[in-house]
Amino acid sequence: MEQSRLSKHLQALAPRNRERFRQFVRSPYFNQHEKTAELLDLMLELIDGEPEALTKKFVFRKLFPGQPYEEQQVHNLMSYLRKLYLRFTAYEHLEQRRYYEKLFTLEAAYNSHQFDILTNRGKQLQKKLREDAVHDSDYYFTTYRLNHALGYYSGHYFDRSETEALQQMLDNLDKYYIVEKLRNCCHLMANSIMMNTSYTFHLLEELLEHVENNLPMFEQERSIMMYYTILMSLRYGDNPRHYQRLKQLLAEEMERLSDEEGRDLYSFSYNYCIRMINAGYNDYQGELFQLYRQGLKQGLLLEKGMISEWDYKNIATLGASLREFEWTEQFLNDYREKLPPHRQENAYNYNLGNLYYNKKMYNEALSALLLVQFTDVKYHLSTTFLLLRTYYALKDTEALLSLIETFRIYVIRNRKMTTEQKRGYTNFLRFARRLVVLKHHASTYSRKALDEELASLAKKIEAAPNVINKYWLLEECRVETPARV
Repeated sequence: MEQSRLSKHLQALAPRNRERFRQFVRSPYFNQHEKTAELLDLMLELIDGEPEALTKKFVFRKLFPGQPYEEQQVHNLMSYLRKLYLRFTAYEHLEQRRYYEKLFTLEAAYNSHQFDILTNRGKQLQKKLREDAVHDSDYYFTTYRLNHALGYYSGHYFDRSETEALQQMLDNLDKYYIVEKLRNCCHLMANSIMMNTSYTFHLLEELLEHVENNLPMFEQERSIMMYYTILMSLRYGDNPRHYQRLKQLLAEEMERLSDEEGRDLYSFSYNYCIRMINAGYNDYQGELFQLYRQGLKQGLLLEKGMISEWDYKNIATLGASLREFEWTEQFLNDYREKLPPHRQENAYNYNLGNLYYNKKMYNEALSALLLVQFTDVKYHLSTTFLLLRTYYALKDTEALLSLIETFRIYVIRNRKMTTEQKRGYTNFLRFARRLVVLKHHASTYSRKALDEELASLAKKIEAAPNVINKYWLLEECRVETPARV
């Protein structure tokens, strides 16, 4: 029982939400079964301190003292409590949506023919919507459903020729669909760029044509224009005009966006900079670092109090490469506990290793990196590349060449990497191997001959169209006095 889904759900609840759930279960409107409430009290009492004590027999003895053990009764109570938990999460979610409770009240009034409530509360909701500066999908959905109720009520009972409410219903239904379609296409297109995934975007071209042909009509709809601009930056990454528009939105429109939209705007702005950095445009590093620090100050990198392990990694990597060592170390420690619990150790150890590497503390870097577990492709690629650079700095040629070959085989066999990603990594490994061999045999060359070999290698790297981490290879080719590796 201590490993049941119910136990895990309760463990994951924050203290405030545990108390709210207790009040929910104690409410006679939702639950009139006393033993179910007693089970919750017992589980909350022991779940953090002694979860192993929560055996079914122990629970039965506590709830039914002196009675012969019946496992089915415990099963039933757990089932009742789990259903209450699921209902509780639905109510909590409902309260977080700023209009849904008011909207559902109106729709319930319409369905029960309580038209005085419909008209009175409808006017109040219309006023709130007019005053709302945030026009996100919740806003459009609420406006659509409100005008649906008011329009059909008016047409059925009063004036069938009245069109204003029903026209607003249609317009806001379109806007709701457009913003949701664009938002999801942005996320899935970004996913297809980063990972080996593909999606069929039905009606997207028609939708984009509609938006482009009616730009004057949509220019005041911030959410639609934001996701439209993000999508353009994903589709046409080599055109900086779309990214500049994203920066303008960051500067001018943040207060008029929902929290979710604000996080999306920052996230896609970050990702654009990252793609440009990976393409060799290092000027974007400083810009990206400032974007991250700004996002941290505004709390937009935290979702439900947690930071993504990839945002954590990107910020730490940038800080270390820009030699903001003190700030980066403080960041790693301050936000360690805000990582998802099952990712904390991997994320912290990898990024600590990267910080040590940049501080030229190579043995400490190896110690941290060897603690990283390859839980997914990203960790495998990032950690292996960092290990490769660390062995290079330590001049451990044998370990370095072995790692290059092992890494090459991993990349070739990996099915989750795109063809372009594989080509980028195999090109890097090919050039890296040549660089390592040259440096290892540096003493067999004259200074002039070695310089010529390195210059020739640098030209080949420069000319290659797809090389991951090209900047590092070029940097090592241009070292004035190469050390033997």
